[in-house]
Parts: sequence; structure tokens; C-alpha cells
Amino acid sequence: MKYKKYITEKLNREPNEFELYLFSATYSEHCGYLHSRELLRLLPKDKAVFASENAGGIRIGRHAVLFKMESHNHPCAVEPFNGAATGIGGIVRDVLAMNARPIALCNSLKFGDDKRIIDGVVAGISNYGNCIGVPTVSTEVLYNKRFTENPLVNVTAIGIAKFDDIITSNSAHAGLKLMLVGSHTMKDGMGGASFASKKLSDEKKEDKLSIQIANPFMKKKLIEACLEAFDQKLVVTCQDCGAAGILSSTSEIAFKSGVGVDIDLDKIHIGDTSIKDFEIMLSETQERMLFAVEENKIPQIAAVMKKYEIPYSVIGDVIEKKSYIVRRSNKILADLPVDVLVTPPVVELDFTEIPVKDPPIENINSPEIYNQYDHTVGTRTQLQPDDNPQFNSLYLWEENCSLGIYTFSSTVAQTYDALKNAESEFLKRGFTPKGITNCLNFTNPEIPPTMYEFKRTISAIKKFCEETGITVCSGNVSFYNESSNSKIINMPAFTMIGIKKAPQ
Repeated sequence: MKYKKYITEKLNREPNEFELYLFSATYSEHCGYLHSRELLRLLPKDKAVFASENAGGIRIGRHAVLFKMESHNHPCAVEPFNGAATGIGGIVRDVLAMNARPIALCNSLKFGDDKRIIDGVVAGISNYGNCIGVPTVSTEVLYNKRFTENPLVNVTAIGIAKFDDIITSNSAHAGLKLMLVGSHTMKDGMGGASFASKKLSDEKKEDKLSIQIANPFMKKKLIEACLEAFDQKLVVTCQDCGAAGILSSTSEIAFKSGVGVDIDLDKIHIGDTSIKDFEIMLSETQERMLFAVEENKIPQIAAVMKKYEIPYSVIGDVIEKKSYIVRRSNKILADLPVDVLVTPPVVELDFTEIPVKDPPIENINSPEIYNQYDHTVGTRTQLQPDDNPQFNSLYLWEENCSLGIYTFSSTVAQTYDALKNAESEFLKRGFTPKGITNCLNFTNPEIPPTMYEFKRTISAIKKFCEETGITVCSGNVSFYNESSNSKIINMPAFTMIGIKKAPQ
């Protein structure tokens, strides 16, 4: 492993094979943000609420609108339908984990000449969003041949919650039980975090093992079951099982809460008896959530899960010692300091500038694409996509106001101008723009001029936010968007939200 020497020095011992598997995920670019985390700290987030959580947002009266954009670029290049569908499934979990009901989906798509990818991605987004009953209200679709092998599939989920009822991932304390709810853990999605942290291989059959399998009907049940358990105040803290699955969810809760965890693999509900120990930890099987709960609340949570036919298991304990412990059959497989597990080393950044000329990018959005999405389910949608498929408005009856939503992207050189144009779009429609989420799509960060362009993008976002007071609420970074034959055009994507008060 690349960082084995660093890990050995931190542990004062050689890590065992099982522990190395854990580090391979938590020290991946996708989980560890090795090249971007320091620069991301420059983004103005002071006006956002819960900016360090799964999904940040803005406060509106007694409620909060939480939203986040994610990428599923690599999976969609290999298996477009499931890649896109599980992208929707994954981003919905981020708002759900905070006790926010998902009320809208958005997407920013970049395609090349592969019709199989275009059709598969659009069908995957449509199928999943339509099945879970969440409207897709904002769609951008762009074309350049450099996206043929490396499509960009960025999706946003928006949710609403009562501000005082929001659940965070940093509230765990010793004595709580860890409860896994949702689908049985399988081998699908194996190594997904590491897969998203490298360029695509020439042999894409190997990469298919890293693609999760979508189950939107299970997700719909899970959404309702989680919200019911949250409404009954049965869950202390929650984290979705995203990249690196059980490993990431448990380690994030432990690190953010300043505690440790003790996990027993024998207690996890498994759907494939041939699965190996490390595969249980790293599997990215969809439709799973992790709760930290009081032991006396488990029977009530179990009753809710049985009502919705959701599998569950109590898989371990929250402990006072800040250790990450995994055991099976009374054998300890891993015993690691939590901070070492989730804090990868600082990497050297190369900001060498190399002139880049923006190639032409064509807007190929059309009714044939956006009409595949149900944009009215939920009865909040106020605009038809034919006017502008990228801009829509939802009625927030909870606060008697409208929520404007606009999804867009730009080249690096045009980032500031694109943000200013978005602000103007809101103002001319009578909305006050409030916040943005983003997904920053770039090539290999180890090869110039990627990091120069990344830093330039961060600077443009920072300048815009400081000038306008519009805050960064959340975001995501996707590096290594390239294959042996081609590289993408580096492009940040955004969803901006704003508020229009109802007439008095």
C-alpha cells in the first residue's frame, strides 16, 4: 500500500492485512480528500447551517433547506444505468440522514458520443427518482467529445426539515448501540471509494465489481422508516453508508463525536455468505443507514423497521476510548486509533500553470431528456421545464415561500462569470439567492495543470461568495476523471438556491 510506512509510524507497529484494507479506503482520494481538503477550507461557509455535516443548507424560519451535490462519474462510465441510479440513491441518503425529507433532485450531465452512456444515465436517474417519488426539477446536459469515455454525472438532492429536529453525525456518546438498518450487505460496490480515486482502467469488466446495484423500492421504504423513527426521537445520531460503507459510516461517527466504536461482524445482516471480512466493511451496498441509539429504544426502532419490512441488526457499541475496533468470533481483526484511521497524510500539491484553452461545449438538453423525469410528484413544483429546464421553483408551504433552484456548470476560466449569471437569473425572477452546493470535476491532481486549475476555481468561488454574501453550503470533489485515451474538460458544477417570499 502507498502509505504503509506512514501508517506504521503512526501506529508504532505493522498494520495487519485486514487493517490495510481499511486504510486503503479511508486514505483514498474519494474519502480522504487528500489533494483538496486544505483548499476547500478557503470557501466561505459562515452563513450556512450544518456546513460540516452530510448536507449543509440555509435556515428559513423554523425550518432548514439542506442540499448537496455529488458525483457518480466513474460508475456511469462503466455501467451507466446503475451508476446513475445509485448516484441518486446515494445523494438522497445525505439529506435523509439529517432527518430531512427529500423534496427535489437536480442533475448536471456532460456527455460525448457514446449513446449507450447517454441513454443509460438518463434512464437510471429517471427510474430511481420516479420510483422513490422525488421530483427531478433542474437538469443541465452538455456535450463535448472529451466526455465520451468519461461522462460527468453530478446529482443534487434537496430536503427540508424542522431546524430543531435535525439529526447530526457528531452526537454519539459512550454507551450507545450501533444499529445498521436497510439492505443486507452484499459484495456489490466493492472498492467503490478506491475505484473513484483512480483513472478508469482499459478493462472495464474489472471495474463493474465496484458498481452498486440500485433498489429504489427499498429506498422508498427506508426513507419512510427512517423519518418515522426520527420523528419518534428514537435515534441519537445517524450516518449514511456511502463510500466505503460500514467502515466510513462508523468511523465518521466516531471521529466527529470524539468517541470510539467496537463492531462485531458476526452481528451484521449479510446477504452473501461467501463475503469476506474486509468485504463486509468496504461493501457499498445501497439503501443502508447507520444509527447510534439508546439500548432501550431498540425495540421501538425494530417495530418501525418491521412495519416497513426493513432488515436491521445491532452491530456494536459506541465506546469511550477513541479506538476503532472490529472483531469476529471473539478475534480482534482491527484495533486502531480513530484519528489515524480517518486522517490521511498531507500530500504535496503541484500548482504548475500550463495554459489551457477552453474547447466549445454544446447544450444538448431537450424534452426527450428532461421529460423522462417526473418533475411534479410531491405537488410543490411551480414551473414547467420547457421554459428553462435548469431553473425551477418549489413551494415551501411550511414557511409560505418559494424555493428557487438552478443547476449549472462552467469551465474553470468562466467560473466567476457563471456564478454571477446564476445570481442574475434569480434576481430577475424575484428570488434572493442564498446558497450553493458544488461538485468540482477534475482530472488527475498529481499531473499539472490540474491543481492550478482547481485552485483557480476555488479562488473564483471564494471571490463571488465574499462579494455577494451567497454562502457555500456543501460540496464534493471528483478527481481522476480520465482514462488511457482521454481526459475531461475540468468543470465545476453547481446548484444554487434562493428564496421568494409570498405576497402578503
